[in-house]
Amino acid sequence: MRALLSFRFVAAVAGIFVLLFIVRSVTADDEVDQVAADTSTTPVSRVINLAERLDRSTERFAVNPEGLATSKVTFTIDEQRAVTIVEGTTGVNDCTIPDLAQGNCAIFADLLGEAVIWFSLQPVVNNDHVVLPAVTGFERGLAVLENGMRLSHAPAFIRRCPAEYASFTEMRTDVGTDFVSWWSFDEDELTDVVCTTQ
Repeated sequence: MRALLSFRFVAAVAGIFVLLFIVRSVTADDEVDQVAADTSTTPVSRVINLAERLDRSTERFAVNPEGLATSKVTFTIDEQRAVTIVEGTTGVNDCTIPDLAQGNCAIFADLLGEAVIWFSLQPVVNNDHVVLPAVTGFERGLAVLENGMRLSHAPAFIRRCPAEYASFTEMRTDVGTDFVSWWSFDEDELTDVVCTTQ
């Protein structure tokens, strides 16, 4: 027992703990930097549970530079449904006040129950569709967009490009992410991909 608690033994154990602490401190800083770098380039995954056109609205609504709703607002979807965005909810608002007033705005939202936890307000084009970012992949039956949104999609996309492509995969290989996708309200899914380069 005496030999177990000798000064040399205690000093050796303490030295091991000091070395472990130093190694842990150095590697922990590297891990934090790596995680921070990864999160800044990878968009947050958003499964879109609500994709609807909004009724006309005179509500003044904005998103601040940090991407947070500046006030609480309730938008009507149809006569019997509404969606409320509370102040501080993260999201994107690409609709103008005239878009909202004319009923030319759509909401794409990630919901938790009935609560909006993330949203994107987008203008409606030609009373028919919404232009969204490029499709970068597919996961669990949903298309994954460049901004992290996950949406239902048609079995085959209509490809609108100057060149003819036999498949979406061939098009993606050729143009990368130089295209946009269209959300159709008639089909309630992503239906078209449109090249943005000539």
